[in-house]
Amino acid sequence: MDESPRRAFSIAVYPRYQGRVLIIKHKRLGVWLPPGGELEPGETPLEAATRELREETGLSGSFQQLSDIDGVPAGLIGYEEHRAGSKGIHLNFVFVADVSTDVVRPNDEFTEWRWVTWEEGPWADTPPNVGQLARVALRAAPPASGPLSIAERWLAAFNARDLDALLALYADDAVHVSPKLRERRPETRGEITGKAALRAWWQDSFDRLPGLHYRALSLTADGQRVWMEYDRELAGAETLRVAEVLEVADGRIHTSRVFHG
Repeated sequence: MDESPRRAFSIAVYPRYQGRVLIIKHKRLGVWLPPGGELEPGETPLEAATRELREETGLSGSFQQLSDIDGVPAGLIGYEEHRAGSKGIHLNFVFVADVSTDVVRPNDEFTEWRWVTWEEGPWADTPPNVGQLARVALRAAPPASGPLSIAERWLAAFNARDLDALLALYADDAVHVSPKLRERRPETRGEITGKAALRAWWQDSFDRLPGLHYRALSLTADGQRVWMEYDRELAGAETLRVAEVLEVADGRIHTSRVFHG
């Protein structure tokens, strides 16, 4: 008779918001933990992390690619094993996910929660690796060529009017689609291709609109795609809310699509 303990694959996910991570006080266990749970049949660990985050907290997260190693799931920061009472041994994949709000809608597994820095965390009331992994989650950053990093550099270059830095983020045959482009240059039907066309389009914008500024509201990445939401601000003009999607491959933007009313 096989008396080895049951083994189950599980995930934990640290939601991260403005330099803090979310931890919850588990009702049944009475300790502070990150959200998490077991994988359902057919799920990958990343799919389970996305689902558990939503079901337990109401949050939707952006899982950044943190490793340059091919095949490592986005957002993975570690792996550990622990005993879970009658559930046996949990083989636990641990993730970090960036979220755009700190508003939590808890499920029935917890009623207490905190957003904490490393210094603020109740680590004395947690298993040791909960605090250790929280520190990793707080420090985790994507490679410099990751989509989120590219979006941050894109906004900084645009607002600095640094055309060379802006164009360096793009592939040579990149495609740009924009309602403003269609409005000002109808012959393009709102689409241009290549760095020369991009340079001419942005140089024209900078020359005509010297006070143009994009104020970032949120950046959300998923795999090789990043969604930017920003306010287009210009003195004397109504502020325009804009969404832009950057599709990234091999560390360069291959397609950018702008959406607004």
